Parts: sequence; C-alpha cells; structure tokens
Amino acid sequence: MKKLLLIAFIFIFFTCENINDINVEDTSQAEGLWSGSFFGDDHGTWTFSIVENGGVVGSLTSKDFNEIYFMNGSVGLDGQLYATVNKDGDNVGTFIMQLSGGQPSGIFQNDLAQRTSNTDGKERTEEEARILNYWNFYSRQNYLPDGSCCDNEILYDDNRFCPNIYMEFREDGTFTDYFIADYSDPPSPDCAQPAFFGTYSVQDGYYEMLYEQGGSQDLSESDIYINFPDENTINYEYQSILWTYKLDVNQ
Repeated sequence: MKKLLLIAFIFIFFTCENINDINVEDTSQAEGLWSGSFFGDDHGTWTFSIVENGGVVGSLTSKDFNEIYFMNGSVGLDGQLYATVNKDGDNVGTFIMQLSGGQPSGIFQNDLAQRTSNTDGKERTEEEARILNYWNFYSRQNYLPDGSCCDNEILYDDNRFCPNIYMEFREDGTFTDYFIADYSDPPSPDCAQPAFFGTYSVQDGYYEMLYEQGGSQDLSESDIYINFPDENTINYEYQSILWTYKLDVNQ
C-alpha cells in the first residue's frame, strides 16, 4: 500500500500577479489560492482560497502538535483578511493577515491552546491553482535501472489496484488520496479501506502535503515532485515508478 507521505510538488512556472494595491471597491483582485507557513509558539502550514465577494475558506496544520484546523472569514477592501479558526466544531482562535503591500504576513492566534504564531506566505499564482481538481489514476510506468524514465511497458490497470483510485485537491487546502494496492502473491487488494486525508500548502516553489491517517493525527513524510505535462495530466515519480493521473482518462 502507498506510504503516508509529506509530498513536495514542484511547479513548472510561477507567474505571480502583484496585488499591492487591492481596489478599494473590489476584492476580486485577491481571489485565488494562497498558501504559506506559520511559526512561533507553534509551526506549520496554511492554505486558503479567496472566493467571490471576498469570502475565505482554508485550513492550517500544526506540525508541532499534529492538528488540523479550519478557517472561515473574509478579506476587506483594504486587503486585510480576518478569519475564525475552528477544530471539531469548536472555536480555536483567529487568523489575521494583510495581503496587500507585498509579501502576505499576519498572526495565527490559538486562544484555546494559548499559542501565538506569526504567518507569512506568497502572493497567489494561477499555476498553483492548477492542482485544484479531481484527478483519476491513469497509468504507472517503471523507471530504468540507470534511473532514467522509463521503460516501454505502460500499465494502465491490473488486479493489484482497486478501481476508481484518485487524488482530489480542494479550495480549502485539504486533499483526498484514494490509493489501495496489494503486491502479495496472489494479489488481493482490500478495496474497503478508507481514503487518505490531509492538507497541502505551497512552500517556496513546491507543494507540501501532510497526511493524516484515519483521524489519528499520525503524520509522516517523504518527498515527491509533480509535473503538469498538459492541461489534462499530472504525474510524479515514487519508488522508481512514474505515476500518472488525468482529469479525463479518455484523452
């Protein structure tokens, strides 16, 4: 079965759009996917999306305490974001960030745990948001012994895999990874297993993903880099195999 991962996804290009001057009559210039980190009494990552009319949905993950929080709020006409933070339906604190004027920065105040952390991040780019979708498993292809990619045998499906495996990335900074495989002999995958869940963020040119196993707050790590060969495709290398996912597997 695929390991729990902390995944780093590399971007091909970064095309930042400056929002140093958010229009005082329109917050649409801030719409999109934003991401970064927090540090201080706690440290971890955050991701949120600014949607129509300045609404904000997002998530934060503490690496120190292996906890996932969720945020809801709005961004004002002056570029200041204010969001309440909750966990398991209980109010935890606040997340405040100034988006205009350069690099985003602010405060994550965890009142429940009495922890204060500074926040920073990057202005959002359209390239980052390409990951926001439901990606269907398409194929796997083995790397060659010399480390180059790849042999000519492309395996689109076999009885080691469960049907309908996928990865989905959402606006609130959460993802689902449904990948069940059994390499025993004879193979007999247990397709009743739950999908993996976690949060992702953008860190200095790559995506970082934190997996949570069954809500047990068990986070582990490994690095993977994802590419966007075309509008329909993402792929990455893991354990000398090139894994490919597509929006539409018929293309």
